[in-house]
Amino acid sequence: MGYGYVFNVAKDQIAEFDELGDQCLATGTRTPIQFSADFGDWEPISSRKIETWRLKTSGMEVQRLDTLPKGCAAPLARDTRPIVNFDYFWNTFNTNYAFFPEHGVDWNAVRSELRPKAAALPENGDVFPILSDMVAMLRDSHTYISDGQRSTHIRKHPFQEDIGPSGPILLDDHYMIAGFRTYMAGTNSPLAAPAQTAGNGQVLFGRIKTTDSASTSASQADIGYIAFFGMKQFGKDEGGDTPVDDSVRSARQTMQQVVATLRGVKGLVIDLRYNGGGEDAVALAISGFFADHPVEAYTKRAFNAGKLTDPYKVTVVPEDGERLAVPMVVLTSDMTVSAAEVCVLDLRVLPHSTQLGQPTRGSLSDRLSKVLPNGWKFSLSNELYTDVHGRVFEVSGIPPDVLTDLPSPKAPDDLRFGRDIFAAVKKLR
Repeated sequence: MGYGYVFNVAKDQIAEFDELGDQCLATGTRTPIQFSADFGDWEPISSRKIETWRLKTSGMEVQRLDTLPKGCAAPLARDTRPIVNFDYFWNTFNTNYAFFPEHGVDWNAVRSELRPKAAALPENGDVFPILSDMVAMLRDSHTYISDGQRSTHIRKHPFQEDIGPSGPILLDDHYMIAGFRTYMAGTNSPLAAPAQTAGNGQVLFGRIKTTDSASTSASQADIGYIAFFGMKQFGKDEGGDTPVDDSVRSARQTMQQVVATLRGVKGLVIDLRYNGGGEDAVALAISGFFADHPVEAYTKRAFNAGKLTDPYKVTVVPEDGERLAVPMVVLTSDMTVSAAEVCVLDLRVLPHSTQLGQPTRGSLSDRLSKVLPNGWKFSLSNELYTDVHGRVFEVSGIPPDVLTDLPSPKAPDDLRFGRDIFAAVKKLR
């Protein structure tokens, strides 16, 4: 409900449709196992008058229908005409996109400006550049369009271009991560022993030196450090199409290793500064290793045709087994994006948790994936994440409790990488 999806559930497969008003597109089929792996298990909601379920991974409500909607019983045929695809694209955003005001975009004005250009194209004309311009106007890193060969999306991270010995260098998150790893392995590293990695390289961890001396032993260090570079692909064989429950399983296995290694620490620095996101379910599972009791973290609602769905409350639940429920400082930056921002919401509600650094990116909504009549794929942001105080951080980002200046990407390593770590340690001590 609220996402424009219709599922036709049979014993061995689930057919999926995108519904837009009285129109409907057939978008594919999955086995029940494949469906549950991505959307989650079906959990009955007893308070509803009509039989309703919660898909536990996505939080989506699904309501039983007696029959398929008329449009889905006779779905649209493939149609490559530019004006048809322009209208379908514009109407989908008009129905489901939740943040036009926040991005300063008048969607009706966009239609008035660009629809005549689409209508003027021949029936075999290329409407992709027009739709790409519409994506670019939104400046939203969770929107994209792809025809299978070309794609347009807004980069997750800001970047500056610099000229190096071999040509241009993009000073983006990948550049920063490479430099960060080198710094953490160098003589000025804040760690008391060489950094350890786990989870297919997605996690770097160790113990902080108790003094500025490089001779401090790891056994003396009582503050742990964990950097997460993503919220997915903790298993070496995982890719973009890995089922969510597999990603959660490998994240849990990784965290068990990290927690066991850091056993006995009295405080933690959790570094999410260079984390481009992934899966909310992974973020929630990771957060459970730092909790000692269940605590509500946020609610999410979907926008559809000018209305919001009922809020879905998400709770951080302690993971089974060994955990590190100790005081922590969470480091963030503008490169803390998407599911990494959701992890910040999860961690902020835990006792003795402080956020330090710069505001996060402000791209919390999941991608709502859709398909055009010509088969092109696109996505948009349709969900409002609200923290326990009723605040929405889409576009603005999650502000830290302790604000620090953003260092230049070319600042000395001790400043751009180490400064906020040492500030966090000082706060913990």
